[in-house]
Amino acid sequence: MFYLFPGDMERMERESPPSRSQHGTLAELQDELIEEAQQLARRSALYQSRLPRPLAADSAVSPASEEAILDECNEAWRKLGEFQNKLTLCDARTVIQDLENPLAVLLARERALLAELNVQKSREPELLLVNQEVLTSLGKQELQNTDRQLEQILSCARAKKKSLHGQLERERKWLEEEQEMERSVQQREEDGQMVYHSLLENSGLQKMRKDLQKLTLHKETLLTALGSFLDTHYPHPDEAETPGKRRLTRANTGLTANFITFHEMLERLMTRTMSSPHDPYLQVDGTFWPPYLEALLRYGVAQRHPDDPQRVRLNDFHL
Repeated sequence: MFYLFPGDMERMERESPPSRSQHGTLAELQDELIEEAQQLARRSALYQSRLPRPLAADSAVSPASEEAILDECNEAWRKLGEFQNKLTLCDARTVIQDLENPLAVLLARERALLAELNVQKSREPELLLVNQEVLTSLGKQELQNTDRQLEQILSCARAKKKSLHGQLERERKWLEEEQEMERSVQQREEDGQMVYHSLLENSGLQKMRKDLQKLTLHKETLLTALGSFLDTHYPHPDEAETPGKRRLTRANTGLTANFITFHEMLERLMTRTMSSPHDPYLQVDGTFWPPYLEALLRYGVAQRHPDDPQRVRLNDFHL
């Protein structure tokens, strides 16, 4: 059996960790409990060798000691009565009173109190009981009371330690359940992501996206081929030549307009058709080179407005 001192119990109560449910604090609580148990074991091993032998049972005080105690109590009671009589018979009129100089009265009282204080400090208190047998018996009783209190403190500490161990086990089980739940949720999330990606890959939306990408790529290819074809066979009007004739230029034709290319003419007609399907006609200005415009009308690529020959539009091509 080992004992704890009151200071140790207070330190244990101050250092005992509160209830926690977080993952990080659970490990700290466990480490603190282990360290506290180790310190308690070291103290018990240290104090065990220093503990005195158990006190013997209280022995009855001898009659002579009882008689001496009664005599001492009667003597103390007699002295107390004498002091009470002296205080009662003390004449209050002997107190210094000076209404004209109250400060001097207060200073005199202060000096008297200081002198009495010095006397009391120099005195050594007398023990009420000087019988060694009685003092030894009282000391044994006090030690036994202290021993019982320390045993109660030790039992409380053990009960608290047991309660903390139970709480630690509950927290550990709770942590395991939370970790298992977290793993289950993560697994369900991963399964859901796999199902989502598989559905996304096999869905009609993904197929439409792939078809749209293919069509966009095919459109870019056709536009590139069309532009190359038009640049080769329908060059800019300034560079155009006719068979058996010399090159036509603005200088030898007398034209001063800035003609656009055949490619740009088609692009304007298509843009007008797509942006304004309700009014697809485009006003012909001086930038349209007449041979290229006539070629578009002759081969059915474009047509004039029935009421206004200066307006043309792109024909509808339905596959």
